[in-house]
Amino acid sequence: MALIPYNKPHATAAQRVAHLRARGLTIARPKVAARKIDIIGYERLRIYFLSRRQLNNLPDRPFIPDTTYKDILRLYECDALLRDACFTAVGQFELLLRNSISETLSDTFGSHPYYQIAAFKDAGANLNALQTFAHVYGKSKDQRAKHYRQTYGTPALPPIWTMKEFLTFGAASHIFQCLEGTVRTQIAAQFGVASDQVFTNWLECLVDLRNMCAHHDRLFNRSFQKQPSRLRSAQVPVARPNKLKAILECLDYLLAARGTPVGITDRVRRIIIRFPEMQPAEAGY
Repeated sequence: MALIPYNKPHATAAQRVAHLRARGLTIARPKVAARKIDIIGYERLRIYFLSRRQLNNLPDRPFIPDTTYKDILRLYECDALLRDACFTAVGQFELLLRNSISETLSDTFGSHPYYQIAAFKDAGANLNALQTFAHVYGKSKDQRAKHYRQTYGTPALPPIWTMKEFLTFGAASHIFQCLEGTVRTQIAAQFGVASDQVFTNWLECLVDLRNMCAHHDRLFNRSFQKQPSRLRSAQVPVARPNKLKAILECLDYLLAARGTPVGITDRVRRIIIRFPEMQPAEAGY
């Protein structure tokens, strides 16, 4: 199919409000609604508008009857609370993962495992991990990084127990995947997961979730592209794998197995209950 040029003109907030009202959205205070669009941005709210429109009812795709502008803002507010709760819970797991990687490596390979090929899958994985460590350390402005640079000549990198503090969640996940199989299995077992493949898959899902939360992306009514594999020994997750609840069930399992339960699955459920404008199934509940 041939692509067409984009030619939609700029629309003011007031024009956006008029468009929404013409599609059947109940807006009691148009000027206030326009002000909200100016503050938040129409494109950010657009996904919430679309979720309450009859997309198969062409050509106008009107709103579901009795949908109000307040309903849409409540969905937006609910989504923000979901992000905050999930970001905090994933952050707790991130710290545990970084510490587990550090302790496992230093216990077997010493303070500077970066130079021990046996700690990694192969020489290529060792080099890949070493480049990641060097990049993270090189750009760090942390006082501990500055102290090491100003105090020690060799080795070029600080010990792993210091280095772990500079790792992002994504970097930690990448390092984990570079490690030798028995090391990965040992770390995964600390979180109650016997399969390092399942653990790796869960890490990727959690990194995605963390990034969505950090960048204010949508959790509401989202079908996740990266979906958690089933840990058959524990029958986790139970929820549909493409929805938020499934990832949170995995996160709850990991944190509980490590001895730091937070009950994020139930916490999110309680948030959703406060917002009847959101359907629980939109998050897999």
